[in-house]
Amino acid sequence: MSRFRLSLMLALSLLLAQALCPAAGALAQDGGLESKKIVPFVPTPQEVVEAMLELGQVRKGEVVYDLGSGDGRIVITAAKKYGARAVGFEIDPDLIKQSRDAIRKEGLEHLAEIREQDILTVDVAPATVVTLYLLPDVNLQIRPNLLNQLKPGSRVVSHAFSMGDWKPEKVVRVNGRTVYLWTIPEKAPPKK
Repeated sequence: MSRFRLSLMLALSLLLAQALCPAAGALAQDGGLESKKIVPFVPTPQEVVEAMLELGQVRKGEVVYDLGSGDGRIVITAAKKYGARAVGFEIDPDLIKQSRDAIRKEGLEHLAEIREQDILTVDVAPATVVTLYLLPDVNLQIRPNLLNQLKPGSRVVSHAFSMGDWKPEKVVRVNGRTVYLWTIPEKAPPKK
C-alpha cells in the first residue's frame, strides 16, 4: 500500500471516528483529549514491531522511547525480548490503562512504563532508540527534537513514514509495510 493511501486511510479513520462519536467532537471543541491527538491509533502489526526493534539494533540495557505508544506493544516487546528499559508516551487514557495493564500482566514493571504526555513535549535525550508510527507531518515536527536532543549514534525507527529530506540509512519491507532507520550523526564542531 502506498504511503499516500495509508495517510489517507488514517485521516479518514479519524474523521469517521469523530463523525460516529459526537462526544469526541465536543471534547475537541472543549480542548479535551481529541484536540491533543495528532495521530489516530492504528496498531503496528507484531511482525513490524519485531522488525523495527531488530532494525534499531536494540540491546539489553538500552533505553527505548516509543512516541505515541498506543497499546504498548513496542514497549512490551523491547522490554521482554531485549531487556531494554522501554518508555511509551501516550495521551489517550484508555490506551494508557490498557498498556499499563499489559505491562503488569507480563511482569515487566521493572523495565517498562507508559507516561501520559504529549509526544511533541517529550525530552528524548535519555533514549538510545526512538520508535515512531506517526504521520509524515508529525514526523517533521518531531525531527528537530530528535536531531537536537539525541546523542550521536542513537537510532530512530519509523513505521510507514519518512522524515522528509533526511534520508534514511536503511529501509526494509515487512509484509508490504515500510520501516525506516536513521542514526543520529556526530555533531559538527562549533565554527570558530
